[in-house]
Amino acid sequence: MATVTADTPGFWNGTRRFGRFLAGEMKPRGKIVTPFNVITIVIMAVAAVILYIRFTQGLGAVTNLSQDVPWGLWIGFDVITGVAFAGGAYVLCFMVYILNQEKYHPIVRVTVLNGFLAYVFYAGALLLDLGRPWNVINPIIGNSFGVSSVLFLVAWHFLLYMTAELLEFAPAIAEWAGWPRLRRWLNRLTLGAVIFGITLSTLHQSGLGALYMMARDKVHPLWYSEFIPILFFVSSIFAGLSMVIFEGSITHRVFHHRVGEDLERSHDSIVRGLARICAGTLFVYLFLQVLVFVHGQKWEYLATGWGTW
Repeated sequence: MATVTADTPGFWNGTRRFGRFLAGEMKPRGKIVTPFNVITIVIMAVAAVILYIRFTQGLGAVTNLSQDVPWGLWIGFDVITGVAFAGGAYVLCFMVYILNQEKYHPIVRVTVLNGFLAYVFYAGALLLDLGRPWNVINPIIGNSFGVSSVLFLVAWHFLLYMTAELLEFAPAIAEWAGWPRLRRWLNRLTLGAVIFGITLSTLHQSGLGALYMMARDKVHPLWYSEFIPILFFVSSIFAGLSMVIFEGSITHRVFHHRVGEDLERSHDSIVRGLARICAGTLFVYLFLQVLVFVHGQKWEYLATGWGTW
């Protein structure tokens, strides 16, 4: 099988094209000193100071965390909620490649790219959340192999799913770089990567919910149940598709002159279709929540709050 190597002319053409692309994209357009840029620079400067303190003096210097309270509210946003919002990639790939819903094919690439970038940013956030970030490699190299640990499974799902999304998007990179042989070879891996990614994401989304099952004393009894993993998985479907609608609407408004003709023509129909799926999944989620509530006989907790529990 023919492969692309450093001796192949197409390789160097693609590399030069990529270099010109980066140079063009990094060139400032318009005014540099704007209110948005000034505010952004201030935020980045403050963040740099906080990050320096965090990595030199530990998490305790910039947070209120301790050995008794090792997780803060931020974990719920940057990892658990954020990963659910990135779930649009596996849902859309399932719809297009498994259910053959070609109507949504024009947005597959950008959705997979958004999901991959989101997971990369969440991985960076995890490095900030870990008390000893250099130990993040332990589940991979074998120092912390614990197949009965939920966090161990989540770590592997996280890594493997990022790899699967990179493989799903790789044909687009090869096509843009002008490597047709590599693109054909990568296209053969797409379906396998999609199936692998869907399986991993299903386990990953439910696994994050399983983390709360280990923190029963910290979850209000009204919301705690053994069905939390299933509820997390269902919620990732409508949360992920909602983020696809949000991002797609912004892209359509801001970059309408750069999107393809197929996407420009079918954008409204795609958004309405995704909205219907979100609404249907929300009703399924509501039904499951009511079922769990009635089955668990949790009527007494309706009148309680955080102050009385």
